[in-house]
Amino acid sequence: MEHGFTMVEFLVSAAIFMLVAGGVFSVLTQAQRTVSYQVEIQGVLESTRLAMDTVERMVQQAGNDPHKVGFAGITIVSSTEVRVRSDLTGSAGPGSPDKGDPDGDTDDANEDITIRFDAAGQSIELVSGGGPAQPIASNISAFAMQYFDCNGTATSIGGDVSRIRLSITGVSPLRDPQTGRAFSMELVSDVRLAAR
Repeated sequence: MEHGFTMVEFLVSAAIFMLVAGGVFSVLTQAQRTVSYQVEIQGVLESTRLAMDTVERMVQQAGNDPHKVGFAGITIVSSTEVRVRSDLTGSAGPGSPDKGDPDGDTDDANEDITIRFDAAGQSIELVSGGGPAQPIASNISAFAMQYFDCNGTATSIGGDVSRIRLSITGVSPLRDPQTGRAFSMELVSDVRLAAR
């Protein structure tokens, strides 16, 4: 008497194995999509927070003028672009122009900066001293600034600005595998200018 599988038994067990393997593969594929999406969400959170921290720091220093030279700290271009000037460094002199205490001008690195939103590239950019634009955050779907004077009234005059409300919205390039929607997050911050 021979022992072994008949062809029918082999086909039935192969079919059961294929069904189980297909189910496991489907679960693993879904888990991989979910993990990829979670990584994207973390990237959006970090990028949006980094953008807010960077813009807040630069805006807070606007108009820092310890030598009373009298330059404009804020020049409003639009709700998505602003020029920020501040005297932060430079007293170390030749060979170290970007070091030391304030020197009475805004010619040193990061003292004359334009902050702007590139809608096509979905990024916030910094332009320092007329150089090339440097993106500080990507996957940004919206960026807006509202300018207020010392009485809390909206203003479009740079010299009157004492507070800026920043609004930054980051968005995930991947869609949620469950809902099909992209994750987005909006941060809003009111920043008082240090020089006011």
